[in-house]
Amino acid sequence: MYIAGYQKLTLLDYPTKVAAICFTAGCQLRCAYCHNADLVMCKNNQFDKTLNQTESFLRYVEKRKACLEGVVISGGEPLLQENIENFAAEIKKLGLQVKLDTNGLLPERLNRLLEQKAVDYVALDYKNCHQYWNDTVGLHQSEEQKSNQIKQWRQSLFLLRKSDISYEIRTTVVRQLHPAEALLQMAKKLSMTENKKEKWYLQPFKQSGMILQDYTTEHENKKMFDAYLPQEMQQIIEQVKQYVPGARWRQ
Repeated sequence: MYIAGYQKLTLLDYPTKVAAICFTAGCQLRCAYCHNADLVMCKNNQFDKTLNQTESFLRYVEKRKACLEGVVISGGEPLLQENIENFAAEIKKLGLQVKLDTNGLLPERLNRLLEQKAVDYVALDYKNCHQYWNDTVGLHQSEEQKSNQIKQWRQSLFLLRKSDISYEIRTTVVRQLHPAEALLQMAKKLSMTENKKEKWYLQPFKQSGMILQDYTTEHENKKMFDAYLPQEMQQIIEQVKQYVPGARWRQ
């Protein structure tokens, strides 16, 4: 397990819980609007192993477990870590709950965590509909590759839907990548369930610093990204809720 960094306290990342959050390195995707560029672009073997903060994080959590309720494992993509099950088990032994943030493209590993009851809450990223998928994840893929990724994602969603743990679906909404018709297509795909209480959080893109394209794209080829205006987003939410009653705008 390679933890590239951690935050000692968060009141936002684990709903209703006081938590610490750690960040793993590496990701299969290259979403241009991602704020964690250093984590996304690096694989474990590209880091100096002496900088691995796993032991430091575990010591901190053990010391502060009386003040914490949970731990968030985020990234990058945490499921790329082959021994994530052992790490999550260590957190659970301390009496804390575990939240996992994932893009959903490794359903087999997600399933192992679910079967072992190593996680208590999962936030599943929902990138986009089929038409806008490649542009959103930043990959030049064939139709077959794209379809396989979406299939993997849907398998992860299926696993969560049949499990007894809490989960949410979330989408970072970028005006240039998520036209209203794309969000409606996404909603229609989610509506194929009897779970009317399923939570889908749409959260506006916020430019709060350097993003991935600032590291990977030539200046003249960079895209402008921004969020919808609040009144525009509210109108979209109302349309989306026709298909997904549990859709919410998370500011």
